[in-house]
Amino acid sequence: MRRAGCVALALFGGTLACAEWVGPSLGRPGLAIVPLVSVPVLGGGTVLVDDLDSLRVVVHLAVQGRTTGVVIDTSVGVDEAGNAALTVPVLVVGSAQTFAVALQGIRSRDGAVLYMGNDTVTVPPGLPTRVDSVPVAYIGPCGLGAGCRVTVAPQDTTLPPGGSFVMRISIDSAGTAIAGVPAVLTNLTPDLTLVGADRGITALASPTGGAARVATAIRGAADTLRLTVSPLTAPAMVLISPGYATLTTLAPRNAVQLAATITDIAGKPLSSSLATWTSRAPTVAAVSGTGLVTAGTPGSAIVVASAGPGIADSLAIVVGDNAVPPGNPFALALSGGRSFTNAKVGQPIAIDVVIDLSAVPATELLGSYDARFTWNTAVLRYDSTQAGGFGIPAIIPDTAAAGVLRFNATDAVGRGGSLTLVHLWFTAVGPGISNHLTAFTTLATSVNLLDMLPGLLVAPGNVTVGP
Repeated sequence: MRRAGCVALALFGGTLACAEWVGPSLGRPGLAIVPLVSVPVLGGGTVLVDDLDSLRVVVHLAVQGRTTGVVIDTSVGVDEAGNAALTVPVLVVGSAQTFAVALQGIRSRDGAVLYMGNDTVTVPPGLPTRVDSVPVAYIGPCGLGAGCRVTVAPQDTTLPPGGSFVMRISIDSAGTAIAGVPAVLTNLTPDLTLVGADRGITALASPTGGAARVATAIRGAADTLRLTVSPLTAPAMVLISPGYATLTTLAPRNAVQLAATITDIAGKPLSSSLATWTSRAPTVAAVSGTGLVTAGTPGSAIVVASAGPGIADSLAIVVGDNAVPPGNPFALALSGGRSFTNAKVGQPIAIDVVIDLSAVPATELLGSYDARFTWNTAVLRYDSTQAGGFGIPAIIPDTAAAGVLRFNATDAVGRGGSLTLVHLWFTAVGPGISNHLTAFTTLATSVNLLDMLPGLLVAPGNVTVGP
């Protein structure tokens, strides 16, 4: 018959072992001893048992309460988790026989006995029978009442998401350092940190961050590691203001300071210094590392502020020359006062067609215009037209269904400055880019009214619709 047993080698004491018969078989009975590690502290955690590396097992035959001979006296290695296994063959002749089992957990480097357990087990030649457990207790340095103290460091560290360090654990008695004392690490804030058996502390990505804690306990003493996990500060959105700019080649209107507002995934503002500025047409408009745009030659340029892959915003810069007649009128189609904007399917979209005359001689006024507006009908559905500040346009409605609007207006006196010609209302009906475009034909009816075509500059722009 063969008997199997398991002995729990409790780090902090306890009676956590078990053994039972496994049924009849040929040959001599065998006593299987399987030490295990348990953690009866702080409700569980990561056990550091690097002090324990060998288990000595001594089995005697016991007769009338006295040991009469050694059945086996051997040692077996213990793995990093404190586990070991050993099968001890014993001879049972006739009636049940009793054996005394002594266990010693040993630190090999100096032979120190750290754990000890003793018990007697009876092997009856009968049916499978559960036997009592073998009590095991920690008797090594810093046992209960030894007055040892545990200290963890470094305290009050701040970690960014993904950052890590190795925690230091110091154990002493009356100021004298003691090595190899088993300890239990308990992660009190698992939503903020990971705790490894190598004492490594790693900060997790958290939108809010916060105070993290790791408790370290020995028998009779404990200390808590304090650290702070920084919130997830990766940029999630960039927004440039203003949403567009019109410049001239001459001072004082030849420069504009742009600003980038950067926020993380939780909407928390981040430093504007995270933005990288670039111009796609630097000869037209050059941009500095701080967002200062300086005009170059007449034309249009797209300026981009980027805070990471896919995290960027753009705007259109239009530069004109008002020193050479007839100057450069600017045509812009703006949505929400921006060159480029985003929307969702189902949302209303308002696009304003604007003429900016800041780069034409002051004597020239806009008095009459014809315009043609086109767009991507798979993305935008035309709804209605409203008058701007210039005059009520005459709409040709039969072209609207085909994705084309033609309208015209006349002002006999003419007007200067920045003029909103018309408000166009759409509904976003599908994902994609609007690809809207405004083209002009003008009719000058007096000497002061502007013919836009010779110097007209049309600014790029788009509405990007998401699902």
